Amino acid sequence: MKTLLREFLSRLLINYNLFFFNFKKHLFGFEIANTYLSRLNKNSLLYILKKNGAKIGLNCDIESHLFFHNCNNYLNLIIGNNCHVGKNCFFDLSEKIIIEDNVTISMCSTIITHLDVGKSNLKKCYPITKEKVCIKRNSYIGVNSTVLMGVTLNEGSFIAAGSVVTGDVLTYTLVGGIPAKEIKKLNINILE
Repeated sequence: MKTLLREFLSRLLINYNLFFFNFKKHLFGFEIANTYLSRLNKNSLLYILKKNGAKIGLNCDIESHLFFHNCNNYLNLIIGNNCHVGKNCFFDLSEKIIIEDNVTISMCSTIITHLDVGKSNLKKCYPITKEKVCIKRNSYIGVNSTVLMGVTLNEGSFIAAGSVVTGDVLTYTLVGGIPAKEIKKLNINILE
């Protein structure tokens, strides 16, 4: 009985949060509604992301207090099966962020998909650019790391905590630092 009541209340809360998100979206615009997501529990967050275009696979653990930038929906967010996204992560959805199966993104990590120097004269050298980020299966991103636009983390990439990844990472490779550099190749035989 308690389980049924708990489940009913959970569904009620999720639907209330979806209603309130949609109310804010239609009344004030998507950007205002988007800020509401950072306050929701993880079940409501997951449901609202899916209802607004995100593709999220099975058995994913998406923590609450996530931040999404440069979006009018969540169509550019694609997450595979068995993934974990920690608290306080920041996703720039100017372009696609593709996260394949069995990926862990630790808390406070940032994924950037665009460059815009604003009104600076630097825009002559660095025009606005957007490129997708792809995180291949079985990869790990350590706490407080940043992955910049156009980067592909190939299968089994391991990003050490606090790293800034500016270029592609080879299959089963540990990288770290600012900018991230190869530290060592991972032994695939041990991992299988």
